[in-house]
Amino acid sequence: MNTVVAPEFTFTEEEKNSIKRELREIGTNPYKDYKPFRRVVREYSATLAGTRLSDFVAEVKERDQLEHPCVTMGNCPIDDDIPFLDFENAVEDKRARKTTYVSEAFLQVFAELAGQHAIGYMNVNDGDVFQDIHPLKRLSDSQSQKALNDIAFHKDLANHFVRPDWVNIVGLRASHENRIYTSFTRNKDVIDNLDDRTLEILSKPIFYTPFDDLSKDGGRVLLGEADYHPVIGGAGPNDVRVFENRTLGLNPEAQTALYKLFKTLHRHKQRFNISPGMFLGEANNESIHCKENHIVNDIEALQHRWLQKTVNVRDVNDHAEHLVSGTDYLING
Repeated sequence: MNTVVAPEFTFTEEEKNSIKRELREIGTNPYKDYKPFRRVVREYSATLAGTRLSDFVAEVKERDQLEHPCVTMGNCPIDDDIPFLDFENAVEDKRARKTTYVSEAFLQVFAELAGQHAIGYMNVNDGDVFQDIHPLKRLSDSQSQKALNDIAFHKDLANHFVRPDWVNIVGLRASHENRIYTSFTRNKDVIDNLDDRTLEILSKPIFYTPFDDLSKDGGRVLLGEADYHPVIGGAGPNDVRVFENRTLGLNPEAQTALYKLFKTLHRHKQRFNISPGMFLGEANNESIHCKENHIVNDIEALQHRWLQKTVNVRDVNDHAEHLVSGTDYLING
């Protein structure tokens, strides 16, 4: 398959600029005062009832996520001034130099309209809700959102005790000289295209995946060792829990089943080119994704590619035991 997916909803210039004007006026810094920021955005989101955006997101909410795990939008509102960030200290540089928060507010608007609850993790950017898919020198060779090169197929925080239900991404900067894809495969396409014996093996707790690089990098909370787990069926009959090139089968038969799984993932993947103003929302438990550096003609520009994302859950009360005391969004881990 390997098709390149076009946006299914595109903002008109008038719609984009109208929303941008409103979001640009939000002066609250989400990296210092997230809850007041969320409150202002939530109030604004309520005024969008009856708009094309609100109607589109309402339709998205009614979809069968196993059949349609991804939503795509184009010409979305983002900031006019997108600073170039320090390759060695991108997160700190962003906090210091990004003075408008249109992209952050837009991600929050979508979450509000879609009935999603954005969360942060103590071990990821000190708990920031708005995270950056932006290369970082010391993690450039990692398998994390700070990587410079390809990131193999995975789910976000697949073996964390709080796995997000959705991952939403908006593009801020990308070079026309490069073609970098965020590619995804539906869980359904994996399960429907593997033989019964392979599915049986993949359903056994005979696989091991280490915790993701970013959660372990300078994390405030020690996570210990990850448990052995099944690849298929752990959190539900259609769950696929795997990290390509990191998940290991504990015996030769399990490893062979993994090889078949990875071939299936690549055979059925769809690609999305997240250019500035493009949005991809993905159901994290109904699909699996990767990053592919398809064409790289400008290596320096690759260091400045910048996407922004939130990870979101359906109901934060389901994770109350893991929340930092006094918060309704910050995961202690």
